[in-house]
Amino acid sequence: MVSRVRVDMSICAHKALIDAEIQEDGTVNVRIRSTCREVRKFGKLIKPLHREEYVSLRDSGIMELAHESNLTPTCLVPAGVFNAVWMEAGLISKRYAQKAKSICVVFEE
Repeated sequence: MVSRVRVDMSICAHKALIDAEIQEDGTVNVRIRSTCREVRKFGKLIKPLHREEYVSLRDSGIMELAHESNLTPTCLVPAGVFNAVWMEAGLISKRYAQKAKSICVVFEE
């Protein structure tokens, strides 16, 4: 079953919908729909992800592609991809994540 994450970037007024689906061979397919051109470019670059590409931030193919796509360091879409993939791969509880509804960054005064 597909795991879905929505990213709302109110600072730039863009939105993204990220779907992750595990395959029989253990890879995870990612599909991104977004109002942002750079995020769409990022989504097209993501090939089926092997476990080693999403369990480590340092060696992550996700972060390499975010860099290649010229996403800003503040863009939350790569984090959204990690969350969708981790949910789909069973690394975080899908039921708990859906119950929590969201994680967020709050700008304090």
